[in-house]
Amino acid sequence: MRTRILVVDDVPANLVAMEAVLSSLGQDIVCVQSGAAALKELMLGEFSCVLMDVQMPDLDGLETAKLIRSRKSTSHIPLIFITALSRETAYITRGYEQGAADYILKPVDPDILRTKVSVFVELYLRGERLKHQVLARERERRAAAELQRQAELEQYLTGVASHDIRTPLSSILMTSQGQLKLEEALLPPQRQAFERVLRGGKRIQHISDQLMDFTRVRLGGGIHLNVAPCDLNELCARAVDEMRTVRKERVIQCDFQQTPLLGVWDMERLSRVVSNLLDNALKYSPETSTVRVTTHGQADDTAWVEVHNEGGSPIPADLLPTLFDAFRRGTGAQEASTARQSLGLGLFIAKSIVQAHGGTLDVESTAEAGTTFRVGLPRRQVEGGASPSLHIAHAV
Repeated sequence: MRTRILVVDDVPANLVAMEAVLSSLGQDIVCVQSGAAALKELMLGEFSCVLMDVQMPDLDGLETAKLIRSRKSTSHIPLIFITALSRETAYITRGYEQGAADYILKPVDPDILRTKVSVFVELYLRGERLKHQVLARERERRAAAELQRQAELEQYLTGVASHDIRTPLSSILMTSQGQLKLEEALLPPQRQAFERVLRGGKRIQHISDQLMDFTRVRLGGGIHLNVAPCDLNELCARAVDEMRTVRKERVIQCDFQQTPLLGVWDMERLSRVVSNLLDNALKYSPETSTVRVTTHGQADDTAWVEVHNEGGSPIPADLLPTLFDAFRRGTGAQEASTARQSLGLGLFIAKSIVQAHGGTLDVESTAEAGTTFRVGLPRRQVEGGASPSLHIAHAV
């Protein structure tokens, strides 16, 4: 940072001499030859201090100092009087009464002049640095407050929207399911229509559940789990069967461990994780390709679920670090064609649920091997007759 020093003297030679002495301070030196010119410069910009010759024609140094002190914008600027007048106490006192911060008699000692001026320059620069720090912190505080306000508003609106959807959606699902049970009363076109309504309703329900989970996570409530003993193979089989009813044209292959994969998990939420991963794999792979679900694990260890799809574009390397962030979606041509089908919350919610179980969710994607999402889940055991229902919260 640099500052400016104002030197006022009606003798040009004195101005040249003082400018030469002060140049080593590395600041901007402004020289004027009258009190009026000094007042004009002070109106145009900031100065760290003013070196004022007392004896000047028309407007002398003391009168100029009085005017400087009378203005609010310049009253704080330190004034150093430079004069060849006598050392009489009364005259020096008068100078201080007009606002002098210091007093130097001619002939001026260069070292003393530099030392005195450097003190005021350093005080000014220190004050400016502090001012800039305060302003920067205030800008950061305002920016953070605005981001927080926007986030809270978005989360509130998301929660309200998903909550208000549930009541009419329940009526739609119950009506369509009830009509489909009346097999003999429905003509084929009617059945197809109710099946489409049911599929669309379940899709809306899936989106609503994602929005509710997203709102809970972002507001700090975390993902709440109600866990119980269950078989991961059975859980995955149900998720695959549900997805097959929606995507009848696609081939989903199951390669499950032959022995049960037992553990203590939230079966409903983990089903949504598998469904999200299946949905993602089906969206971003060719219609003719096969999606494979694999389970494996060792007793008293970690159970694994892998969802693999072949073909399609691999996930770009620059997207991988933020793939599980909220509202993230692919950017390629195939991804753009399916973006309107997704909120970009599926992987975010899936990872939040897996992490709430103390597990991991990772991905590997290459053009040769395809894309594989891998879920690892600790296999908790129920001990000593304790209730298998737990309440686990995790905030992302």
